[in-house]
Amino acid sequence: MIRILIMLIVVICVLLLQIVLSKTESRIPGLILPAVMIVGYLPFMYAITGGPNVLWLVAVLPIALLLLIYFLCRGKFRKRKQMEKMQIMDLE
Repeated sequence: MIRILIMLIVVICVLLLQIVLSKTESRIPGLILPAVMIVGYLPFMYAITGGPNVLWLVAVLPIALLLLIYFLCRGKFRKRKQMEKMQIMDLE
């Protein structure tokens, strides 16, 4: 029970960290966690399973979730930046 609670807390913290990193002005911080998972997690899964199979879907889901969070946050940032540009153009 304690292990599940700790794992849940870690997952929530990682998701919150991804949201914070994705909302920074620079694009690169939001890509750090997905890159770490791709570089560290997928080779580990390949070594354990011996190649692509059903477990790869399990390995790709967290990466896809982190990238989804990144693109959703960046989309909102992009819209806000476009609105600021439109307001500047209106003032001119």
